[in-house]
Amino acid sequence: MANADHTSDEPRAFKHWFDRALILELSTSLHQVREDFDTHTFEQDATAGLESLEFMERVTQIADALLAAMPWPTSERMQTLIAALPPTLDHIEGGTVERGYRFWPFGEHIARSGLDDVDASFEAMIALTRRFSSEFAIRPFLQADLQDSLDRLEALVHHPSEHVRRWVSEGTRTRLPWARAVQGLRDAQDRRLSLLDQLRHDPARYVQRSVANHLQDIVKDDLDAGLHTLERWGQEAGLPTRKSDLGWVVRHASRGLLKAGHPRVLRLFGYEPGRIDVEAFALSHDELQAGENLTLSLALHNPTDTAISVRVDYELTGPTRTGRTFAKTFRWKDLTLSPGERAPVEKRHAFAHRSTRKVYTGLHTLRALINGEPSSAHEVWIEGLPGDAPSPRQT
Repeated sequence: MANADHTSDEPRAFKHWFDRALILELSTSLHQVREDFDTHTFEQDATAGLESLEFMERVTQIADALLAAMPWPTSERMQTLIAALPPTLDHIEGGTVERGYRFWPFGEHIARSGLDDVDASFEAMIALTRRFSSEFAIRPFLQADLQDSLDRLEALVHHPSEHVRRWVSEGTRTRLPWARAVQGLRDAQDRRLSLLDQLRHDPARYVQRSVANHLQDIVKDDLDAGLHTLERWGQEAGLPTRKSDLGWVVRHASRGLLKAGHPRVLRLFGYEPGRIDVEAFALSHDELQAGENLTLSLALHNPTDTAISVRVDYELTGPTRTGRTFAKTFRWKDLTLSPGERAPVEKRHAFAHRSTRKVYTGLHTLRALINGEPSSAHEVWIEGLPGDAPSPRQT
């Protein structure tokens, strides 16, 4: 495998995966499959201006260079790509990106140049997804003929390779990160739910995770349909008392709604609101510097004569750089309180600058969320970065 060039100031940037060494490696492997593969044209076109190109620009340029080097019918090009692939990863559980990333341009080539021979292209995508992934390559085929593509994918829900079964779910997501949007895919929700229903008992965690993420997409697109499916699957899984793979899928698909405190989803997992007394909620400081830690303390009491499952989260609100207010919910703890039990619960929150989130000067408010119900609010002043519209100090 070619080694990415890690000499730049962004040593792990994806674009460095696709360097000259990788292009030469692909050229050699393809020429070994067919001697008439035009290595000169491929290497010249694929490396042209490479250093100035970003990640997907490099992938696309290599994919187009493949077409220039293989001026043959689509079926022959697809068979050449298949023959150049290494052994499958069917014996390896889980993700394949770091093992098969060098074949990303193969998928892009299929997506850009394979629509005129769907049979050959699907054969190539199936072969590719067993080494890397075809979740992006499938998108133009879904766009061109949605029903035919869904029919072809449905025929693969019992494929012996977990990578192919995952592809059925992952490739048809409406909110697949980095992927092209597919017009009409959201409207084909019943077909997609049918695929997920057939995959919901898949034994591979790799597939289960994709099914859960796909169902979470449906929750975001159509809350009623998503909730109905979560409740149907949850009942089948024996939630909240019985543990199972299907129960894991439902919980993973529900994570956003759980954090948001949606009452139907909380009840699905046995978190009944309004049954726990909050006897105290306090913060360790009323003023901190960015980079320091705040301790949240909570005292809970179960006043009933039955055990109660408790999900504790906390909500933080505060100023953004522009002076607006952000709100974010954080996980705290799950616990079960016996009849009459009292329990102290603590959590440390770090007001640290992150690459995705900075801490700005101003008043920050925290609330505990107990089975979705908010406690009283407490405030802490944070001295952080100056914003465009600084918060006035309250005394």
